[in-house]
Amino acid sequence: MTDRLPLTLVLVSYNKADVIALAIESVARGSVRPDLVVLSDDGSTDGTPEVAEEALRKCGLRYRILRHLRVARYRLQTMRNAAVANALDGAIMVSDSDCIFGHHSLESHYAIHQTPMRVGTGPRYEYLEGSNGPFQNTFYTLECSHFQHGLYVVPVGANLSFRKSLWRLIGGFDRAYEGSYGMDEYDFSLRAQRAGAQCYSDPGAYIFHIPHDTIFGGRSATRNIKIFDRGLRHDHAHQEWYYITRRVIPSYLRGNRKQPLLGDKVALDEWGAPAGFVPPPHFEFVRSRAALIEVVDEFVQKPDWSVHPKIWKRLGSLNPWLVGKTTPAAVMIEELRWALDNIGNLGKLTKRLTRWRDAAKALEAQDLRPTEPAPQERQPSGAVLP
Repeated sequence: MTDRLPLTLVLVSYNKADVIALAIESVARGSVRPDLVVLSDDGSTDGTPEVAEEALRKCGLRYRILRHLRVARYRLQTMRNAAVANALDGAIMVSDSDCIFGHHSLESHYAIHQTPMRVGTGPRYEYLEGSNGPFQNTFYTLECSHFQHGLYVVPVGANLSFRKSLWRLIGGFDRAYEGSYGMDEYDFSLRAQRAGAQCYSDPGAYIFHIPHDTIFGGRSATRNIKIFDRGLRHDHAHQEWYYITRRVIPSYLRGNRKQPLLGDKVALDEWGAPAGFVPPPHFEFVRSRAALIEVVDEFVQKPDWSVHPKIWKRLGSLNPWLVGKTTPAAVMIEELRWALDNIGNLGKLTKRLTRWRDAAKALEAQDLRPTEPAPQERQPSGAVLP
């Protein structure tokens, strides 16, 4: 890494106070830290900018926070353009604020842009399980694959990078796509290709998406697909179908994948996923587990059968299907269910739940434990830009 090509991470947010600190902490733990983080917030009402600023300060990351007034319509393009305009003049990675970054994700994106005129991307994993590699929903999790480019352009906005000079050259993200959902990142990539850029996907540039119920309802992309097809003379539906069914899925089933730019530094398995990949605990599940520990601890501190229904109620609010069935988190949930179902003696149940509480606290601390960033040449000053 050199200082001649600064690296900016752009995060776009709207009411993500519950997860944005986790995203920022994962950035700070990465093999390379950005020179600047720009948060573009679309008028959040849940304190997202404040939570983000606290996390950025704690992690020692240099940052700018842009606070926009909410105008009651979907306008991701404006949020992205405003953030990129405030980024450093170098490589820029754009992401949603509900994503956890792989250890080498930013470094991989930076490596892509050592060559000018590229649009970079990487795979986006969901916290799912399945038999075809680590995936269950192949359509969406493989949409952003490990091909350089082809019939269909794959970079997506949750894991997208480019040089600021390219963004200027093609006029940024098109605001024609505002008011509805999606397609602007595909439009950006195709216009970049037509300007002479190459769309380059690297398996080391992976992120994990934290599943959630959308805050925008169904988020239909029908309107924007029509704009995309008319404006770029494309048949999005046919090309996406062809790319997914004829290229992406067959390649994964054969175990083929592209070698990462960082070489052996990024360890991948035969599916092209991070080696030893186990779907990490769903972060909503992790937070709910903390609430579960709280009510179990209440029972342990003052054993009383009246607390018993409260534990069951908390258990009912969890969805352990969202984690691998054999992950430690899911196993512990089943252990708690068994204890509540089968131990009718208050004293014995108290002892069992005491052991469960202590083990659950240790597991939670392990899941969320921060790690020291790897040594690197460039370190952010931690200063806040005006």
